[in-house]
Amino acid sequence: MSSSVDIFALTSIKFNDSLALINRLDAAKFPRILSRIVQKIGSDKNERIFTQVEEEQLQSVLELQAYELKQIIEACSFIFEQTAYYSLSSAVMVAQLQKSSLQNDKITAFQHVWSENAESTLLTLRTKSLAPLVLGDVGWRFHLQMSQSSMSKIKHPSAIFEFDLKATDAANNEKMLLEFNKDQLQEFFVQLELIQAKLDSLA
Repeated sequence: MSSSVDIFALTSIKFNDSLALINRLDAAKFPRILSRIVQKIGSDKNERIFTQVEEEQLQSVLELQAYELKQIIEACSFIFEQTAYYSLSSAVMVAQLQKSSLQNDKITAFQHVWSENAESTLLTLRTKSLAPLVLGDVGWRFHLQMSQSSMSKIKHPSAIFEFDLKATDAANNEKMLLEFNKDQLQEFFVQLELIQAKLDSLA
């Protein structure tokens, strides 16, 4: 990926506020926080990065409110997730972060932590599904609905898809029925082509 594309520069106000909080952190303590966060990338979303006791300790040591620590953790997680998604090298990551309001000492911390953990993080993400359900099978059928009797010549064709969804923990499998008219199906197909092109570019 080219470093000319801005990943972090044009983000939300909340994210930029989080960067301001990160800039206030002690540069000596910050890498240890990042190391814990990067090791949790790809973990269950319900799994805490820090325990309740650890969060309380961090709030005290870093002189932060609970909501401020939460913002910092979420922002750092987002940075690593985006870096992993685009498979950025540490050099490209630095170039991207330099376009944001993050200070140089914090950027250096991200660079060092990503350099040490990139290989293991990407390997974990390649072998782990981030979604609780994955597609097992697809079935479909054509459906033709007649309109009111007074307009019996008008027909409403649609396609009905049945998605067999399998839980990643091999439990609680589900089935989902989706109905598309012609326009919706065409838009869905366009989206699938965009997704395929993205996957092809990352292969």
